[in-house]
Amino acid sequence: MESRYKYGVMGAGAVGASLIGLLPSKSRELGPVCAVSYRVASRTANTLRAGYPVRTVNELHSVPCVLFHSPPEHMTSLLGILEEAGIEWAGKSIVFCDCVVSRVVRQRFQSKGASTAVARQCGIPGRLIVEGHDGAALQTVHRIARELRWKAVQILPGSADLFDAAVTLSGAAITPLIDQAAALLRHAGIRDVEAARMASALFERTALDYAHSGKQSWAWYARKPQLEGLRSQLAAAGPHLEPVLRQLLQFSFETFRKHREFGAELPRTNSEANEE
Repeated sequence: MESRYKYGVMGAGAVGASLIGLLPSKSRELGPVCAVSYRVASRTANTLRAGYPVRTVNELHSVPCVLFHSPPEHMTSLLGILEEAGIEWAGKSIVFCDCVVSRVVRQRFQSKGASTAVARQCGIPGRLIVEGHDGAALQTVHRIARELRWKAVQILPGSADLFDAAVTLSGAAITPLIDQAAALLRHAGIRDVEAARMASALFERTALDYAHSGKQSWAWYARKPQLEGLRSQLAAAGPHLEPVLRQLLQFSFETFRKHREFGAELPRTNSEANEE
């Protein structure tokens, strides 16, 4: 007998803040909600304002798709409960929502006949990152994206680390550079608040130019940099920032394969000079 609900939930932690909690249709499409205990399942259902708590994981058998969310510290126990359940997975799907699940784990469920996919918010409004093969789970994620009026951006199976590295590079790894740019502006006499705004605007302009023109937006793509000007800037940057700025300049010359000779002309740090 076909279930009246499209989804069941297996969850721990902040399920309501995950993709599951954002579902516009959750009040009518979420059915059984399972967790490590009935008390936790009840709390989760109350937070979602949708679905109903169940006492055993086997009650998820009644729905065609299980939406799963867990923080890392509860992942192993929750997956163990789900794997040991008496659920016939053939024809069913599991969508892992806003959590990191290894390819090995997904393959274990796939070996039981389930279709799997990973769907994650990525901090970009209107974008949903999807990892998975063709199948019911992937179709479910695309349906959820349409409901949210988001764009589902699909990545290759097993490439989550590559995507996360891109996020780190464009986020946590670059924030210190924005902070240092603001510090230089403050040293130039600009007030603190304005310096922070200007540094942010400069980085934003670079990102927008790149979105429009790609690598051709690089300042020296079509013209040579002024070597003396760069030397003066490196000297002004100070001993803490100078090595970083110089390495970034050299990295840019290598990345775009232009003006590589300038890298050798830039002043070296004292430590590098001493090594020779």
